Amino acid sequence: MGYFGNALAWTKSDTIDGLPAWEFMNQTGSLGKYLAGSTVYVGDGAGTKDVNVIIAGTVGAQNTVVAVTISAGGTGYTGATGVATSTTGDGTGLTVNTTDTGGVITAVAINAAGSGYKLGDTVTVAGGGGNATLTIDGVKSLLPVEADAVLFTNIADGAILPVKVDYILANNTTAGEFIVMRDET
Repeated sequence: MGYFGNALAWTKSDTIDGLPAWEFMNQTGSLGKYLAGSTVYVGDGAGTKDVNVIIAGTVGAQNTVVAVTISAGGTGYTGATGVATSTTGDGTGLTVNTTDTGGVITAVAINAAGSGYKLGDTVTVAGGGGNATLTIDGVKSLLPVEADAVLFTNIADGAILPVKVDYILANNTTAGEFIVMRDET
């Protein structure tokens, strides 16, 4: 077959939903059409443009906390918002809102989900007697958000982006026409 027998098969798609990534923050909106690691050709007339993209394979926060139970209510606590926690595991960043009765934590709500937690991790709630603990009952890995994007500036009309792309963001993107070529092999 020779050299040309090894050519890649590409499929053109010009139907990109470039929704602003801020709509996707907190998993409530959409980044737009998933481009599945496509090559992107930038059009849109003369001059240079900026293109804000999520590079193929980029992941969002991993193993964020979605559910906890109180293992021990502790002593000496006062209900508060955004209370720090610590764990002997690898997770970081979890904060909780607490409700107490007589200094014992009786209810918690996740304030900031953190990342890197595992099911069954034990978390200690800061403050009080330092003896209230929670058990991680649910974790979730998130899709990328706008903060994970890379902005390519001064891209010439007719250029191909130097990376494979999963999403094109409307925020900070000034180019208006793209040809997406997906590797179908």
